[in-house]
Amino acid sequence: MGNMARYKPLQHHNLTINRWLVSQTIESRVRFDPVTMDGSINTWLLEGFAIHENPCRQQFVTERRAHSPELPHGLEEALPGNTLAEAGALGTWNLYFPWGNPRVERSNFWMVPTHLLTYAVTQIDCPRAHLSKLKLITCGSITLWINGEKTADFTPFTRNKEAETEIEVEWKAGINTVVVCFEDLAERDTQYYFRVDYEGTEPLDILLPIGEVKEEEAHSLEKALAEAYFTKDTVTNGPVVLNISNPLDEKIDFRMQFGSDIFGSLQSADAVLQAGAAELKLGQAEQFGMGYKYIQLSACKGSLSMMRRLGVQIYPQSALEFAVDGDIAARKEAALKTIAKYGEPNLHTALALLKTGGSTAEAEAILREEMEAINARADCSDFFLVSLFRVWQDYRSSGLFTESFWNEVKACILNFRYWMDEPGDDVMWFFSENHALLFHTCELLAGQLFPEGHFTNSNETGAQHKAKAEARLKEWFERFLTEGLAEWNSSAYFPIDAIGFIQLYDMAESAEIRKQAKEALDLLYYYMAVNSHLGVLASTYGRSYEKELKGHYIEGTSSMSWIGYGVGYLNNYTISNVALCLSDYVPPEEYKAYLLPKDKERFVFRFDQGLGGYAKLYNYKTKRYSLSSIADFKIGQRGYQEHVMHLTFGPEANLWVNHPGELAVHGSGRPSYWAGNGYLPKVGQYKGLGVLLYRIDPAHDVHYTHAYFPTEIFDEYAVHNGWYFARIGDSYAAVYAVKGLRLQDQGPDRGKELLSSGLTNGWVLRVSDGEESGSFEQFMERISGMEVSLEGSEQLALTDPDYGSVELHWNKPLVVNGEEQPVGGFGIRGKLEYV
Repeated sequence: MGNMARYKPLQHHNLTINRWLVSQTIESRVRFDPVTMDGSINTWLLEGFAIHENPCRQQFVTERRAHSPELPHGLEEALPGNTLAEAGALGTWNLYFPWGNPRVERSNFWMVPTHLLTYAVTQIDCPRAHLSKLKLITCGSITLWINGEKTADFTPFTRNKEAETEIEVEWKAGINTVVVCFEDLAERDTQYYFRVDYEGTEPLDILLPIGEVKEEEAHSLEKALAEAYFTKDTVTNGPVVLNISNPLDEKIDFRMQFGSDIFGSLQSADAVLQAGAAELKLGQAEQFGMGYKYIQLSACKGSLSMMRRLGVQIYPQSALEFAVDGDIAARKEAALKTIAKYGEPNLHTALALLKTGGSTAEAEAILREEMEAINARADCSDFFLVSLFRVWQDYRSSGLFTESFWNEVKACILNFRYWMDEPGDDVMWFFSENHALLFHTCELLAGQLFPEGHFTNSNETGAQHKAKAEARLKEWFERFLTEGLAEWNSSAYFPIDAIGFIQLYDMAESAEIRKQAKEALDLLYYYMAVNSHLGVLASTYGRSYEKELKGHYIEGTSSMSWIGYGVGYLNNYTISNVALCLSDYVPPEEYKAYLLPKDKERFVFRFDQGLGGYAKLYNYKTKRYSLSSIADFKIGQRGYQEHVMHLTFGPEANLWVNHPGELAVHGSGRPSYWAGNGYLPKVGQYKGLGVLLYRIDPAHDVHYTHAYFPTEIFDEYAVHNGWYFARIGDSYAAVYAVKGLRLQDQGPDRGKELLSSGLTNGWVLRVSDGEESGSFEQFMERISGMEVSLEGSEQLALTDPDYGSVELHWNKPLVVNGEEQPVGGFGIRGKLEYV
């Protein structure tokens, strides 16, 4: 068997057994009897996605519970890099390196319903025979064997909602072999993992085979990767360099993967870490392309492959070759050329290729691949089908493509599932406002295009679909123009909404729908202008992802702003921007004044979003910075992707506070480590002061809160009287937590994260500038002299040198100088006041 590595269980609430030898995952597309669904749009954002269980899932769970998996033969031969002869379908086995994650995790995104099955094996060394309890945790299923005996078959299948059970097990003295089979039905984003907690009192060891690699070599390599970090979260020029805090004595070969296996842009490359080197050069920025890149690093030593996932924004300046200072027509042309050359290989990019005289063969290959995904009813098909109608409109008579190709396009349109009331066995998501808008837009455009056509999935004509779509769009716009967006300010989903509006504005036959689409586009640009800083929509979000929070150069709203007003950043974002570049739509010029406040201008913008105005939003903005927040949103409840407070000085200089939703630093949870909140705080804001109160359930994995604080981006930072201060030009920020702060000095967030332990805590963010506060030293002296008190978890109180006394009570509105501050009631167009 070769050498063995010995580990201790992860010390958490219990002892977690998170070191395993894991097989490859068997992925099998699952087909079901087509069914219809029903449900309300956006309700899941408040009540949880479990309210919309796909009926197909019920069929899968019933069948799985009737057939428990079997223990594979030959597991004693499982070694890193091996494929078992009698279990060849399980592929190559590799050690799982958790990087602090208590879960054994393979979470990802699957576009079609897929059965996932993975085996894991580990060895537990017990000092003596004893009984203990194990806690099993999963969202899918866990089948457990100990020393060859099936001990549990736990099958909650609660889709992304964690379930747990306790079992009693008998351990023998010495080595015990534990095997797990974990399964799930993947539907879109899928939290696919298991966790085993030991609830006994014996000092256990975990033993795993590492082949010919020596134990100390394996530990050294793991330590080096655990401490690896990027100096900054953005690279714009030159090499992409990973810092190695613990250099190794020998050369190590690395294999990289980056891009997306879902959207067809996955790439691979090699790198070499030389012996004793403190840097691993991954390649030049241009090699990675433009985007927020999750880089999967595999360090190879003998048969051992050690994988680590890290994230970084790449915005190579060389990809800005088409940038111009001209008018909107010139900017549209520049953006279209940028997308054609550097865009992700999707249907929108294919259209940009055709419009800019690019390769027809390349465009056709992309279109065919995209139609294959649409025909499979892959999730997010609506994001791409929506532009296929423009391809037909502009190129059907061009002679560029064969008649056979156009027959395939027509069949793709006629065979699609346009809404949940049509039968299907797919996992397309209908229940968020952005998807609903695009499904209805697609249905309208399809019905217009083929009014006499037979739509096979619904057994209806195009004219019938057009009538249904017009009614659905009327309802959608009525809700939007009354409630705004449940996914408020979301830089991830504004562009999705935008392409629906643009295609309706350009292509709808109904004058009323075109008018509503124009009004909606104008309102979207108003929100972007008022809530953006320097063309970057860095603010509180209804839904957020790490890639948007740290990737402002490359998000769709930054380029929408640049195209519209010349303020923001040219990039390769495709979904909204190809349509925008081809449209004659021009955003209202008067909004540019809100996008770029003048010297000494400061304004407060309050507005409401969502059903009943549940998102009560506040933004304080100057020429130099912007601080925004949401008040009284699901206080003390479990969070999702809501981003509750954000301070920005520019595309890279951003600060925010959140309660991590998971321990995995670059995980895929919703909420994740940086995006969203495990538990939502009470939030208050008054101009340049933000305050947060946290109460976290002790059952949650993460018993701390933290702030994003990228020290390498600041011109300087300092610590004074427990406060952390940052200066960016002539602007200043201050951060304080009642339970104390420490700057992270380890791992991927080294120098970028402020941590504060405690289940209850109070945080303060304060922003100012030289005009208001004098020098940076004067600002630090004044702010650090503030008295901040926390009464249990009920009330945070302080006296600000400029604003006076401030009190934030868990059950009351924010009080400033004895006056309760107004919350809500400002409507979707809001109230903007210069102060």
